[in-house]
Amino acid sequence: MNKLVKALKNIADKRVCVTGHEAPDGDCIGSSLAMGYLMKQLGIETLVVNNDTIPSKYAFLQNNIVVQKLSSLTDVEKESIEVLIVLDSANEMRLGFNYREIFKNLEAVFNIDHHISNNKFGDINYVKPVGATAEIVTRIYLACQQIIDVEPATALYAGIMTDTGNLTYESTSYRTVNLVSRLYKMGAQTNLVRRNIYENESINKLEALKIVLNNLNVSKSGEIAYTFLSKKDIDSLQLISGDAEGYVDYPRKLDTCEVALFLKEFEEDVVKVSVRTKEKIDANKLASSFGGGGHFRAAGFRKKGPILEVAESIVAKIELGLNQNEWVD
Repeated sequence: MNKLVKALKNIADKRVCVTGHEAPDGDCIGSSLAMGYLMKQLGIETLVVNNDTIPSKYAFLQNNIVVQKLSSLTDVEKESIEVLIVLDSANEMRLGFNYREIFKNLEAVFNIDHHISNNKFGDINYVKPVGATAEIVTRIYLACQQIIDVEPATALYAGIMTDTGNLTYESTSYRTVNLVSRLYKMGAQTNLVRRNIYENESINKLEALKIVLNNLNVSKSGEIAYTFLSKKDIDSLQLISGDAEGYVDYPRKLDTCEVALFLKEFEEDVVKVSVRTKEKIDANKLASSFGGGGHFRAAGFRKKGPILEVAESIVAKIELGLNQNEWVD
């Protein structure tokens, strides 16, 4: 941590861009905004961007700092970026863009993340398998001896809570809980987070949930439960990529389920698969066998092809793997 803090303070005269993975979730957005606030407090000129539009339920986190869509940057802004800080991304592909092509004058890339599958793609890498990247950013804030005001405290709180299942996932430690307590004392607006993130669904998202539940399938063994949203469904409901967050939790609720899958097709014949596991299966190992990765209990990968064919093929492979005791934690 000391080396990372020193490296961050050494870029005080550089122009910085903070970014995170495409289809940003609460951890990615909260971490990115909080890092933006920290850079501002350190006197570092900074832009916060993402390849995708952030879901509307996270818009309340944007106040003095906003997450700009990458496509909105001017050529002058792109050429001015000298340092890139990448958050919550296990590899470069997760960003959804080639940063070396976009930012041609880059001098350094910081890779700050909590995924165990991170491939250390940065010039400076800080990867710790904690509950959320927001947990790491909170520690960076404290190590820099900077005051965490209400806005960054709320962003960090939202990031930690959404990525730890409100402090219920195995990745949660007593250190995580202690940090949340400190953020609460620093003014994190917990009720605002609850109302906006958990009680703020659009009618289209609820219509999508109807489809997700109707599409629920269970393997013969009962150990694999999966559901999906096709491109036709997504287009008809005008969903953006982040709107599909959380649907994988529904197949996971099944009592016999060991592996839950949610497939979404935002591009024709390009399927993103979210993986969740319960007790005995390592989700990261499972996803890695399909070219993806993530955490012990939450991971993902992509696969090309019509969504129903993709679902059939991966379920067959996973069922075979379960029978052969693959991916056992």
